Amino acid sequence: MSIGGLIGLTFGMISGLIGLIFGRQQAKKRRGLDEVHDHIWKTARSISWYTTLVAIYILLFLALFGLIVSLVKALSILLVVHLFSWGTVGAYLSANMYYEEKADRNLYHFLIVYFIVLAIVLLVITIFVV
Repeated sequence: MSIGGLIGLTFGMISGLIGLIFGRQQAKKRRGLDEVHDHIWKTARSISWYTTLVAIYILLFLALFGLIVSLVKALSILLVVHLFSWGTVGAYLSANMYYEEKADRNLYHFLIVYFIVLAIVLLVITIFVV
């Protein structure tokens, strides 16, 4: 059993839950939990599932061509694709909907590009590291 993986998985889950709870509390204080917020994140979730579906098809085509990917790697790839596409699309839609100043939108667009690059790096690490 990999102790580092177990610690990372547990710490990631706990920090994600803390971030979710803290973010929702802050949004509630600023009256940010409205219909627009719900629409943005429902749209992001929908697009994220389509992206995950494309990733599943890519993994299936790779399996047909003889590239065998272990179950853990395949599930890791799908999880990274799903979560990063959900967060990226949600941030992009929020930036375009809420922020009127160009500097704020540019900051969000920079962060979106950063998250996309980070997702690609994590996918490459997941695929090539045993």
